[in-house]
Amino acid sequence: MLPCSEDRYRGITIQIQNIPIEETRFTVDVQECIETYKHHPLLWITIPIEKSNLIPILTKQGFMFHSCELNTLVLVKKNIQEAHIPTTKNYIVGVGAIVIQANKILVVQNTFSHEFALPGGHIEKGETIQQALQREVLEETGIDIQFESIVNIGHFIQGQFGESNLYIVCTAKPLHNTISIQDTSEIVTAQWLAIHEFVESPYVNTYNKQVVKATVTNKDLKLCLQPITLRVPNAEVFF
Repeated sequence: MLPCSEDRYRGITIQIQNIPIEETRFTVDVQECIETYKHHPLLWITIPIEKSNLIPILTKQGFMFHSCELNTLVLVKKNIQEAHIPTTKNYIVGVGAIVIQANKILVVQNTFSHEFALPGGHIEKGETIQQALQREVLEETGIDIQFESIVNIGHFIQGQFGESNLYIVCTAKPLHNTISIQDTSEIVTAQWLAIHEFVESPYVNTYNKQVVKATVTNKDLKLCLQPITLRVPNAEVFF
């Protein structure tokens, strides 16, 4: 039988990543797993793209598509009708940086809009909020920064790609002021703009104006990273 592991919710994950697979044998092995673990609520299996020929075998055994990435597909099978299948992600998380020096704020203009915007972008898989912020600001402006705090969270239900968007606005300290755009395919200009010009400009959206105004006028508006020990690795907690 294929190797399997049990999760904390009594779900079973079938492991095939490092195993040579022959289709006829795989059908028998999957049926054996289903029979052995029929009293567990869910069976999970991840299929790498190079083994995509196995997908029809699984769907014929009652597995359903759950989620996918570029090179993997996760399938799940309900053994118990009332079992809860956790949803895949239905949101995108992004970060924006308020970087201020000498009463000027670091802003960018991208190829999709003529507006001035805060530098930032999507958090990539495996990144912390701080890492994503540092990477995005560096790519878009060439400025190295030091993360300071979170000052705002925006939630946009009708966001990019039909997903809900969470947008985390952070403050950061610039480690130098020399602009050198790295991502020239997306960023048209990057500059230091006087704060009063930013909040009064017709080329800045209302949300960004209000966040910057609140940050400048209320220095206590911040959530800071806390050095506490957590059960899960690579987690961040702010308060």
